[in-house]
Amino acid sequence: MKHSRIDILEKLPIPKAIVFLALPSVLSMLINVLYNLTDTFFIGKLNDPYQMAAVSISLPLFIFQMAISGIFGTGGGSYLSRLLGEKDFAAARETTSTAIFSSGVVSILLGIAGIILIPQFLQSVGASAETGKYASRYIFIILLGSPFVMLQFTLVQLLRAEGAAREAMNGLFIGTGANILLDPLFIFVFHMGVTGAAVATVIGQAMGMSYYLSYYLRKKSLAAPSRKYLHLRWNCYKEILFIGIPASLSQIMMGIGNTISFKLASPYGDHSIAALGVASRVLSIPIFVFIGISIGVQALIGFNYGARNYARMKKAIINSIAISMSLGVFFTALFALFPRVLISAFIKDPQIMDIGMVILDAYVYAIPFAAIGMILMASLQAMGKALPALIVALSRQGLVYIPFIYLLNHLYGFKGLVFAMPAADAITTVVSFSFVFIIVRKLKHSSSG
Repeated sequence: MKHSRIDILEKLPIPKAIVFLALPSVLSMLINVLYNLTDTFFIGKLNDPYQMAAVSISLPLFIFQMAISGIFGTGGGSYLSRLLGEKDFAAARETTSTAIFSSGVVSILLGIAGIILIPQFLQSVGASAETGKYASRYIFIILLGSPFVMLQFTLVQLLRAEGAAREAMNGLFIGTGANILLDPLFIFVFHMGVTGAAVATVIGQAMGMSYYLSYYLRKKSLAAPSRKYLHLRWNCYKEILFIGIPASLSQIMMGIGNTISFKLASPYGDHSIAALGVASRVLSIPIFVFIGISIGVQALIGFNYGARNYARMKKAIINSIAISMSLGVFFTALFALFPRVLISAFIKDPQIMDIGMVILDAYVYAIPFAAIGMILMASLQAMGKALPALIVALSRQGLVYIPFIYLLNHLYGFKGLVFAMPAADAITTVVSFSFVFIIVRKLKHSSSG
């Protein structure tokens, strides 16, 4: 049986609707994981700790790019799903047009500013001279491709928000496939090392972006962008920014937190920085799965919130937490039992592997909290609760995480540094649950009164 997107969001039984929406999103995120891990995997085959460290310290840069594009992708997507729930298709098209145009302009400005500030960035993460030499080449190419990288991410979020999760997955599959094929070509055949990895990444992102634009041009979207709907009105920007900024603040603070963690890890040596980067990318496997579930269910929550079907919205939240938590148990066991196997899949350097195991021993505690926290954060965003979303975003990566990095590193050294993240995730999940519980309880009372 074929369901229209509106029927999926409005009528399909909750478990089926979650699977229908979340499965393509999870697959998309797993493809994104491959994208995220491809450069690390192939550079690891060079067995060069300096080039591996160069890719590792570039992680905050990717996070900043995703955060800025996420302002328009996540913010625009949240508003878009609510407008579709209200059946306001004209405003939905205006939102899509505004978000895409704005993301494109900002990506160009960010690319230019980033290239100018490369020396300052390398200094801020404490890069050694040898690591900095490779990192500057890698970062320059990534920043040069900012329009492709950032627009691709914005378009993915907007398509998911209207329930086009399968199309979002297809674009990621195209981009990731291209990156996987091109990485070994540029790195090993053309002997370009980290520079080749960056070129392959940008080409892959450009191909994914092109697919999404062609989807809109084929007029298959519920909210296709058009110059006719590009009005740049404050009311539209207000809705996008009020959700997009809090959502992206979490990533911006994550980028700052990563920058600080690499800076604090630099006295422990380039091997520690390389291990920190590898472990972070290994952790991205369960994290991206949880993000996929949360993104898939966000359209369902936002639509039913906009349609005032609060009972259905509550069921969507509860079922999503149960699914995400069951996967969290699996990943926790996997990381606890096989940390060395996970690290060795990317690099064989014994010193990096030993340090990586220490990091994963700490990160394993973050997995259950992340499983719940991602759903709760998505729920706040989907309901348009800007202030709670802002507080959660600032708490997870700013008000809690950054002070913990300094404090635990000072008290316990490198082990303390890596335990800062699970501690911050635990506290933030409790805060998120409190907000969602209070909001849903009020909705229940108002709908029954």
